[in-house]
Amino acid sequence: MFAARCIGVSLAVFVLLYVFLSVAVSRGWKLIRRMFRPQSARSSADLLFVLRILPLSLASVVTLAFTLPSFLLLEPHSTNEAIGTAPLALGFCCLILLGAGIARASIAQLKASRALVKWLDGSTIMESGDTVPVFRTGNRAPTLTVAGVCAPKVLVSEAAVAVLNPPELRTALRHEIAHVVRYDNLKKLLFRFAVFPAMADLEHAWSEETEMAADDAAVSSFHDALDLAAALIKVSRLGPMKSSGELTMALLHSSTALSARVQRLVAWNQTQKPQTCGRWLYALPAAAMVIAVVTTYGSVLTQMHAVTEWLVR
Repeated sequence: MFAARCIGVSLAVFVLLYVFLSVAVSRGWKLIRRMFRPQSARSSADLLFVLRILPLSLASVVTLAFTLPSFLLLEPHSTNEAIGTAPLALGFCCLILLGAGIARASIAQLKASRALVKWLDGSTIMESGDTVPVFRTGNRAPTLTVAGVCAPKVLVSEAAVAVLNPPELRTALRHEIAHVVRYDNLKKLLFRFAVFPAMADLEHAWSEETEMAADDAAVSSFHDALDLAAALIKVSRLGPMKSSGELTMALLHSSTALSARVQRLVAWNQTQKPQTCGRWLYALPAAAMVIAVVTTYGSVLTQMHAVTEWLVR
């Protein structure tokens, strides 16, 4: 009975925190982005990613680091107290939520794996000089995309090779490799697992900022910017965009973003290059929070146990 109550209470706390934080993030992410005012597309994409996974991360940390230890250390093991209706119902809701997330992530990964096998059929590897393998595929595959989570690969269709000149192709490949370096497909898989219905706008904004961050990573001069802009325009003229699946990052994922990205590249200057110093803005508050938690851990466990006792009643 003790183990059942421990599991029920832990799951109940997790789902309550997860839903509350998800609602708060889905309603307030635009305000938070305006408050932080990221100076680059990379910083903006990082901020949006942190906000998107914040409910899952924070709910997991509170459950594993506070709820579970407080129950194990402070709850009498010999009591015959029942689980309670609220923890039982919330625990079942939590299991349904986690099950839905696992199912969504598994289905997305399965579809991506099957699509990758299909696209690689008859492909040949290209010499790129990068550690990420680049494959020349047929025209059934997306024009230019990164596919795969554990072992990502860059796919370039015959049509893309035919229409892009060497500098344009080289810059476009650097754009796709930037997605690999930043583990963007893995981040999309995490989005599928952290299921919540009101996150579509946030995920779309993250996708747009991520594409611009990859543009910045691929460009180191004005000539590179013009080459990438030309590559985007030429790829857009190859015909209707083919769906590249959920766990992929295509060079041109949306025709609506084409104009904004091209204008941004044409107006490129050195100040658009991503800056790394902005990460300290997130690291310092996180370090201060960790220090505060460590110094008050005992009292926090006591307060958490009082909350779980109220929940059980």
